[in-house]
Amino acid sequence: MGRRFFKRYKKLEDEESNTSSESNNANTDNVSSSQSEGKVGFFDLANNLSKALVEWQRAGRPVVSSEQWNKRLNICRGCQHWQEIKQTKIARCLKCGCSSGKLLLSTSKCPLDPPKWGSEL
Repeated sequence: MGRRFFKRYKKLEDEESNTSSESNNANTDNVSSSQSEGKVGFFDLANNLSKALVEWQRAGRPVVSSEQWNKRLNICRGCQHWQEIKQTKIARCLKCGCSSGKLLLSTSKCPLDPPKWGSEL
């Protein structure tokens, strides 16, 4: 991953912060405000991803089949929290911040309560 990826991600976060209301800008703590608003910041993304990867590693690194991955992706694409940007070719969940790469992990599950899809183990 090069610098271009992080520039695109930063630009995406900047666009989201510009569209938020004035009351949300009053809180300067990025981590707590992103969690209370339901938006995922860069540090939240890193935390969620590291937890998912540790759990995946402990389970022996199982991956889902292509049919299961397509099923999960179709469920996510139909969700209101899924965001795809065609210009940058970035897609991610606005609840957990992860991209479609997390859909490959058999141990991962949808962050919604109740989850729309669960772990395959």
